Order: sequence, then structure tokens, then C-alpha cells
Amino acid sequence: MADTPTEIIMYARERFCPDVARSRAHLTNLDIAWTEYDVEADDAAGAEVERLTGGRSVPTLVIGERILVEPSRTSLDDALIAAGYDLDE
Repeated sequence: MADTPTEIIMYARERFCPDVARSRAHLTNLDIAWTEYDVEADDAAGAEVERLTGGRSVPTLVIGERILVEPSRTSLDDALIAAGYDLDE
């Protein structure tokens, strides 16, 4: 992994969502840390994800300059690699 990889922010919710669960599990399996904000419990987080995307779809991930809405594993991996994460470790 890069010395100082890009911070990852995930806008999600606690109530079950399969897309959120998939993104959390994938980042956990890769041993990558992220900061998470609950769009349902935190009005500021909800407003920020609306500003970024025009809606409240979860998960919304911010990785560097990339904003991913309900990303597939492939698009999440592409964004991680572009941000300096080594997924081969």
C-alpha cells in the first residue's frame, strides 16, 4: 500500500442495505480503513451526499477526486488503485 493513501469517506446508513454491506465487507477484507457517515442519523452527512450526488443513494464513497454511487466491486477497486492502494498485498 502507498505510504499515505487517499482518505476514503463512505456515506451509508445503519439500516441494512446490501450495497453498503458489500462495500463495507470488501474494504474490510482488503484491510483498508475508511470514515463512515450515516446519512439517516446525521443531517450534515445527508446534506453533503445530496450536494455531491443530487440524492441520498448509499453507499456513496469519496476516494480522492472520485465520487462513487453504489459502486460495483470493479469500480471500487479501480478507484482504490487510482488513489494509491495496492490491492495485491
